[in-house]
Amino acid sequence: MPDPYPDRSDISDYLESSDIIDYDHPLITNAVQQLTYGLKDNISKARAIYEFTRDHIFHSFDINATSVTITASEVFDKGHGICFAKAHLLAALMRAAGIPAGFCYQLLYDNDSGRLMVHGINAVYIDELKKWVRLDPCFHVTEDEPWGNDPFKESTVRPVNTELGEKEDLTVYHAPKKKIIKALMAADSLEVLKDLIPAKL
Repeated sequence: MPDPYPDRSDISDYLESSDIIDYDHPLITNAVQQLTYGLKDNISKARAIYEFTRDHIFHSFDINATSVTITASEVFDKGHGICFAKAHLLAALMRAAGIPAGFCYQLLYDNDSGRLMVHGINAVYIDELKKWVRLDPCFHVTEDEPWGNDPFKESTVRPVNTELGEKEDLTVYHAPKKKIIKALMAADSLEVLKDLIPAKL
């Protein structure tokens, strides 16, 4: 698998705060201070942030949530989000810790709906490794699955099945795609959101 590549040449673009990636919110800054307390290197900090987002923020569909979360602080406050929203939180937490983070996308087949859907993940730049590493804060991987459980030794990102029409976009975007934000903002429930998630990268 080729390495992911950034859509911007200036690494500082991947440290920006925004209305969606609102890492200057007290909930985010306080969380990062607690998650990274005593950790000295970026690999340790990134692993702690990744594992927190993966394990302690629920996927909205898994808990039949009644609301659609969008901003990083909202995802943290409510404790849940779909893949895109969890990616917003992961990026905000990473950026608050000084770790450049962006957004990547896959096109995956969804068994429940019987169609292809865009899936949102992250990529973070680890200075010690001198490379971008893709992370998926939604998949709970185990040793018996075909992909690994250490984000910096083995990929946590599900491999695509091209026979099903699944595709990979290895671009690391500095901001979430506008069509994704538009879908999230237009949905007042998860049921509505299911139909609004794009079927093309």
